[in-house]
Amino acid sequence: MFKKLSIFLLLCSLLSATVPAQTNATEKPEDKTKATQKAAVEFLRETATDVERLRSMENRISFSSELASLMWFHDDKEAKGMYGQVVSDFKQLMMQFDGEMNLAVTDEDEGGGGFLFGGRGGNKVQRKFRIAMTVRQQIAMSLAEHAPDLALNFFYDSIASVANPEFRKQAEQMDKYFESRLLIQIAESDAAKGVEYGRESIKRQINSQHIELLRKIYAKDAGKGVDFGQALLSAAKSDPKRVEGLGFYQSLIVFAEGNLEASKKTGGKAAVYSTTEIRDMAEMLYQAMMADGKDVESWQRRQYIPIVEKYLPGRGAQLRAKYKDPTNTAPTVGLASATNRPPARVVTSGTTSGIGSGNGSGVGLQNPATAYEREMKEREEKAKAEAKMIEDMKKLGQSDLPKEERDKVIAQARKIIAETKGKDKKIVALGILATSVAKLGDKDLANEIMLDAERLVTTNPKNYQDFMYTWLLAGGYAEANPDKAFPLLESTILKANVTLDAFVRVAEFIDVQEELVDDGEVQVGMFGGEMIRGLTRELGAANSLIRQLANADFNRTKGLANTFDRTEMRVLAKMLVLRAVLDKRSTAKPGDLDKDTEAELVLTDEDGN
Repeated sequence: MFKKLSIFLLLCSLLSATVPAQTNATEKPEDKTKATQKAAVEFLRETATDVERLRSMENRISFSSELASLMWFHDDKEAKGMYGQVVSDFKQLMMQFDGEMNLAVTDEDEGGGGFLFGGRGGNKVQRKFRIAMTVRQQIAMSLAEHAPDLALNFFYDSIASVANPEFRKQAEQMDKYFESRLLIQIAESDAAKGVEYGRESIKRQINSQHIELLRKIYAKDAGKGVDFGQALLSAAKSDPKRVEGLGFYQSLIVFAEGNLEASKKTGGKAAVYSTTEIRDMAEMLYQAMMADGKDVESWQRRQYIPIVEKYLPGRGAQLRAKYKDPTNTAPTVGLASATNRPPARVVTSGTTSGIGSGNGSGVGLQNPATAYEREMKEREEKAKAEAKMIEDMKKLGQSDLPKEERDKVIAQARKIIAETKGKDKKIVALGILATSVAKLGDKDLANEIMLDAERLVTTNPKNYQDFMYTWLLAGGYAEANPDKAFPLLESTILKANVTLDAFVRVAEFIDVQEELVDDGEVQVGMFGGEMIRGLTRELGAANSLIRQLANADFNRTKGLANTFDRTEMRVLAKMLVLRAVLDKRSTAKPGDLDKDTEAELVLTDEDGN
């Protein structure tokens, strides 16, 4: 699935090219000028005109929803009007599909399986309906950012007009998981609403997603979290048939244990559950396992025995008997180790210790868990050292060291960077160092450092990795020498337009069911704003950095977005710029490297090390 979305990864990588991958610790969020905000709102209205020119109704609806969400931060009344049109258009689309489905010939497409959804694609109306359902989810999620009641009303009402039983069944299957995600989104902004809607949800079904909802509510408001936690436990006790899978109990106990332990620390918040209630959960898991008549030899069920055994040893023994588990050892690790994987295979090589080599020496196979833990510890230490190096380079620009001492620090930093594995790490680190040197006023040395980075990058990018290196280089120039950044980005996007067009053509060739590309237009809307933001976040396009560039020169940033040839890609690029400028919820300082991005840069190199 991920490989099939390469076109979106490539696109979002290109958009991340508008982002300088460096920091400016002196800037603050409040430094955003009113002029930039005003220009962004006008740019939003211009983008709305571009959206109307898209051929795909699904794209138009999805992008219009995202624009309405962004407008809400500036003018909620105008945003509500925009949402009203979105909802009206979507309901009309549903009625159209419903009517067409009732007249459709079900075997009209005998081609291969679906490109994105797998299996046979069905007729075109069925495929379009599946796409529309993803657009519906995106609309609900964007509404939930601002108006939870409107989001849920739309989510439930938008499907009410569908009469076709097959469509209704498909919608119910897709909604089963998504409803929980929607509630989690609501809880992140309004804990009280999260509790209210969560209580309604657990009347129908109870699954592990409700534990994630509990986490979000508790993080937002501990008191509300305790309320919902008690409601969740009570519902599971009163009607076990509502609980979907044994994994729910495991996840609930893991959460309860960690939460209780955290509550005992200085400044800890009230615990959701007591030790007695955790023991009750273990009893509930025991009862569910005893009532389970499925394949009693299955390791998937035996893995839960230590969880019960920790709190109820007698019950654990009964489960071992039922599930024919020959072991009789009490759990020696915490609950968090109980995962959905087969138990580790122990190779005894003829010894009774289980770890010997068979010669009685006691020196034999290495404990896999110990080796893994050692590797993880080494990685963590390495990551901390590299993070410290990056942090030290960031602070260099504000240092009051004498010039001779600074020169020594800079020379040492360049030496360390040269010895660092991975081109991406080197380019990012050199850019940060050059930025700090530029702040000290030594532009010539900053340019010299950036030339070191430039030597690592090809001037004619051909593959995905080449483009990434070029964009990282542009990010370094953004602060060290901004006059070089914009032309480099523009040149990169112009070259990438050819690649994007080729991607679309290949996608059209493969996508015989027209799920990804329809009428020559990529169905970007089916993935929605949430996935778009997720992909760009994975690739380092932090909103705070886009905002910094927009504040520096909003017109040139707009120009970069307009450099994309394809209309749907151009609109997508504009959306990213608009969200960075207009989304008032972001509290990151402009110029601060996104924490997830920084961790990714530190922990991985081009070989994945």
